[in-house]
Amino acid sequence: MESNLGGNKDQTEVEMTNMLDQESRELSSQGWSLDGAIEDVEWRGQNIKIYPLDYQKVGIVKSQIVCCLVMFSVFGLSDQTVGSLIPTLTEKYNISNVTVSLIFLIQVCGYTLASLCNERLHRLSGTRGAMLTACVLCIISYTVLVSKPSSFTLFSFCYFPLGLSIGILDSTGNVLMGNLLIHKNEWMGIMHGLYGASAMITPPITSYFVKANKWSSFYALPLSLSLLGMVIIPFAFKYETAAKYSYIWAIHQKVDSLEEEDTDQPPTLKELIRTPSVVLYATFLFLYLGAELSTGSWLFSYLLATKSDDRIKMSWVTSSYWTGLTVGRMGQGFVTKRIFANEYRASHTYAMITLFFYSVFVITGLHNGAEVWYLVCLFITVFLCGVFIGPLFPNASIVAMQVLPKKLHISGVGVAVAIGGCGNAMLPYLVGVAMHYVGMSWLPVLCWFMVLSFTIVWRLYPRYLVGCEEFL
Repeated sequence: MESNLGGNKDQTEVEMTNMLDQESRELSSQGWSLDGAIEDVEWRGQNIKIYPLDYQKVGIVKSQIVCCLVMFSVFGLSDQTVGSLIPTLTEKYNISNVTVSLIFLIQVCGYTLASLCNERLHRLSGTRGAMLTACVLCIISYTVLVSKPSSFTLFSFCYFPLGLSIGILDSTGNVLMGNLLIHKNEWMGIMHGLYGASAMITPPITSYFVKANKWSSFYALPLSLSLLGMVIIPFAFKYETAAKYSYIWAIHQKVDSLEEEDTDQPPTLKELIRTPSVVLYATFLFLYLGAELSTGSWLFSYLLATKSDDRIKMSWVTSSYWTGLTVGRMGQGFVTKRIFANEYRASHTYAMITLFFYSVFVITGLHNGAEVWYLVCLFITVFLCGVFIGPLFPNASIVAMQVLPKKLHISGVGVAVAIGGCGNAMLPYLVGVAMHYVGMSWLPVLCWFMVLSFTIVWRLYPRYLVGCEEFL
């Protein structure tokens, strides 16, 4: 599969924009109806709509972007809620931190299933069907969670369909933003920045809900956004059918004709995991998301255990991490292209700076106290950790779109994001188990090792990705 990495760049690629006839492009450029950029194509007995991913010319692409922004806000609320509620859950359900950590493992199962079924789901129902399926799973899960489940078993089980839905929506959002024809860096940063912004507001809001003894009511927020997504998806993705997905996949296979032939087979899981670009992307995401979520999920409990038992103050310190992550992600799209040669080199610099500030976090964490000067120093340190770790995920997604063969965009990104999601869940669980035995004070050190690990993986890209030098 390595030869595909280089050959894919040398061959003449068939992009969606190339499918448009000259007349359609002229109509769009002259300010005619946005539908002028949409072309009807007959494919295997069905009529499909083809259009470039240019939101300035095709209005429906704007709706797709809005939908992804809404659903990534749901992700942010979901990922940080557990971390913010860990002290409350241990008290309400009378369980240990290790037991609460099982939620992360249950999410792993959902992410893993997403990696196995993502490609098949798109081929059976298209992007529209995949998005609707994931959104329905979110709505069902949050409806149960907002009702304050009577048992921890039911509460934790809700995170299985959430893991599945987030795995599907995550990969779909990254593929869409990564393939935008214009401003993809900016929109990728904004999308991931909204994830961080949602996570940022979660700790203080949940603290106030807990104080009012209505902690489960917080889930009404992601439930409302999921319902909004459910309203937008049918319109925004109405043309993204199974037939269209099959057509685009065939185009990317570079078949000689678009007549019905049964020669195009989807890539197998074995083929995907033997593709260096998929393996590196998946490994990086596994470690990166593990570091990001371990920091975000356990920081509040760490602060309460080692610094101060003032929930409100500690929730604001926790929010500083997500505030920094939001600033980093939203700003990276406007900074990366203006300072660095490409996204890979930008992330190399960001990763090294992240490692530095996590080292400062380790040193700062050695002091246990709640003095104002110390909390200010801790606030700034954690904020800067977030600022520079934030851009790494959207940049990694853009690099993946650049080095992956076109035919592997959905399946390759789907597998990588799902495996990365395992790190998102498995590593926070293992951190929780480790801290149960060695103590909460070791959180900064454990996170530092994960940051070091994904920095090393990122540096391996040029060694194993042959033929992609222009992107590295």
